[in-house]
Amino acid sequence: MADAPGSVRPTVVVPAFGKVRTSARSLTWWGRAWVRTFEENAFEEKDLVTARRFSRAGTLGAIGLSPGSATSVITVATGDRLLIGIKVAELSDQGWRDFATEAARASGHAADLVSGVLTPALVEHCDEAGVELFPGPSDVEAECDCEAWAQPCVHALALMYQLAWLIDVDPFALLLLRGRSRDAVLGAVSGQLDGVPPRVNTDLDDAISRAAEILALADAAPSGHGLADAAVASYDEQVALLTEPG
Repeated sequence: MADAPGSVRPTVVVPAFGKVRTSARSLTWWGRAWVRTFEENAFEEKDLVTARRFSRAGTLGAIGLSPGSATSVITVATGDRLLIGIKVAELSDQGWRDFATEAARASGHAADLVSGVLTPALVEHCDEAGVELFPGPSDVEAECDCEAWAQPCVHALALMYQLAWLIDVDPFALLLLRGRSRDAVLGAVSGQLDGVPPRVNTDLDDAISRAAEILALADAAPSGHGLADAAVASYDEQVALLTEPG
């Protein structure tokens, strides 16, 4: 997707991880889904083993994230510093509109995203709408100053493993790689909330809605006593309707 003339591509700079003792592999299902996009494309298994060692060794510098790309610098055994670049195919404008619609359809999708959770349900709904949040192997390209003939090279793979750690903590890192910043995504979802019908009116959604209404009534509860007080009687009737909707 081409930028508009004069547009600014926001960049997020993530400090270097340094040396870590954790596993290089991802901890969340959505992080592992990202890992599959490049592990399946690796030239040899030993490249993945080496890349995981590099990702933990503290040899990579800060990571720059922009819509559709990630960059970092790795210091190799010779002391040379190599620039690594990862390019990810961005979703189309229509794809992002469909994503916003699906994220607004079901209760809690946007809230889950904000809290750092990417739900399988949202991904499934997006897939049904023709929007693939996770890139395929052909959607990810790697470049490195090492100029290895097989790409992604071990240095690029090391960066991709570290990107999985970022995606673990914040799924918006994945969405940024697919072309949209956090603010742009949430703004589009918010714009859809008023006009999109719910996908399913489940019992849980209904219970949550009724609980919210009861709390709202409680905030404005009348101070009178007894059924002789019309305001109290009306309040009791409204609460009864919400607690026994049948």
